Amino acid sequence: MSTAGDLRNDETALLHALEKLEASRTVWLQEVASFADRRRVDKARHHRTPRQAEVRYLLGWRWPGPDGKQAMLGEVGRLWATHRRSPFPDVPAGTKGDLVELDTWLAGCVSTYLANDGDLDRDRQNVMTKCLPKLRRYVAQLGHPRAFPEAFAYFRLLLKMTELIHNDKAQEGGG
Repeated sequence: MSTAGDLRNDETALLHALEKLEASRTVWLQEVASFADRRRVDKARHHRTPRQAEVRYLLGWRWPGPDGKQAMLGEVGRLWATHRRSPFPDVPAGTKGDLVELDTWLAGCVSTYLANDGDLDRDRQNVMTKCLPKLRRYVAQLGHPRAFPEAFAYFRLLLKMTELIHNDKAQEGGG
């Protein structure tokens, strides 16, 4: 069951879901056009490299538009249910302490976000902001070479939830 209704059996729900997708796509296209305009101005000023945070937000996991908050909350909830059922995976010995710590801190943030219906206090937002670069590096390391595929899948899922929440908070703050 989606937030639009029973998409398999209800044509009205399917049309409602399509409207939500189109609204989100319209907002995203406006954001991309705005980014392109800013980049043209920046390039004219000889600022050739866009801010990494802006590019990551624009292209990262999120749902732009008026239904974005509810869509991201629903997706984080689905991912969290999967993550909670998964045992902590076998990881490289030298990284275990850091990965356990990241998992613990970020799991606390995710569960708080869900328990508070998408609200997250400033301290937990700061924890997520601080942990994200480290988590991204570890996911990249676990993904190449694929000596620890379960660890890669486990932490990639945690990364997706963390980025969804981080981008939700950025969207609330205006990008």
